[in-house]
Amino acid sequence: MQKELNTNLIKEKLSEYGYNQSSISKELGVSREAVSQWLKNMSFPKPSKLLMLGKILNLKFNEITLQNDLSIPKIAFRKVGSAKTKEKHIQVARQMGFALRELTDFLPPEMMIKPPELKKPVNEYNYIQEIANLVRKKFNITEDKINFEDIITILNSFNTILIPQLLGTKEQHENALHIYLPDSQTTWVFINLDTNIFDFKFWLSHELGHILTPSLENKKAEDFADNFAGAFLFSSNFAEENYFKIISISGIYRRIDHITKISNKLIISPITVYKEINKFAKFRKLRSINLENQIYKATTNFTKKYKLISLYLFKVEKPNVEAYIKTVEEKYKTIFFKLLEGLYLAKGLTEGYIKTVMNLPVSDAKEIYKYIINGTK
Repeated sequence: MQKELNTNLIKEKLSEYGYNQSSISKELGVSREAVSQWLKNMSFPKPSKLLMLGKILNLKFNEITLQNDLSIPKIAFRKVGSAKTKEKHIQVARQMGFALRELTDFLPPEMMIKPPELKKPVNEYNYIQEIANLVRKKFNITEDKINFEDIITILNSFNTILIPQLLGTKEQHENALHIYLPDSQTTWVFINLDTNIFDFKFWLSHELGHILTPSLENKKAEDFADNFAGAFLFSSNFAEENYFKIISISGIYRRIDHITKISNKLIISPITVYKEINKFAKFRKLRSINLENQIYKATTNFTKKYKLISLYLFKVEKPNVEAYIKTVEEKYKTIFFKLLEGLYLAKGLTEGYIKTVMNLPVSDAKEIYKYIINGTK
């Protein structure tokens, strides 16, 4: 097993004890760059430095390090705004992952085939554009606009088990949670339905980026998934075309108006359009388009025009459990609740298990439990 640092916990403790990278590097007698490399898991400290770091932060060896064991679920968050991933979030997600292992015995045979993945993924503009175009071509997407139903179809073709979340608190840490179980090589994606349709499309595309690159972890994985989502939803050809159109337009507000029209047509965020156009410009060594803070203000206004995806699906803010489960099974082709039925019939099911595996309040877990057992009678 290969050792790596538990960087999330270390960062929490550094903040708790009032250290930054410069001050802890002086305390340990190493360079600031060395500490930076450790916290990115690009290098591992010498035993003496690891021991010192553990003493300073009051952490034991099994707390300050992680073991890359095949039994440990791999976790990736698509977070709300600027929310920080803390150790408690990772521990909860891992508990969910260990609970999901109970369901793998009930997957249909065709879903136990490992989906294709990229051999040597690199976070480079041209490479990501090529991959995004290959995925579009493979799934016969010829229009500039990608519907979220298209992305659902692709995710299901990669044997992803989608778990759309609605019940429980709206103040979730994550907008989407990706759990990969290395021992069964299965991918499970929990995604929050309390969001608007264009953000929802971006998160689904982000998850597709993760599914294509299970070999990437931490920041490398998140950066690749974000860049893939942008490229998939707004191709380089479209970015090139609109870059030169915008350059010919004078005035910030007229340029923003052009971007907003594109966003309405494609149903993606103006910020996504803006970033992808500037990524194209940077790649081609052209001058960037600077819309300052106005693009973010325009996006806030743009968001107000769209309902939450949950309202599109259910027509009400919080449907009953039957409407929730039947709708997500129909729209997302999810087999998650059928797997819960399989577990119930084979081994038994508890409200506590549903609470853990879906990270729900007890009251919502009870409702789902009742629905599952009543459906099997």
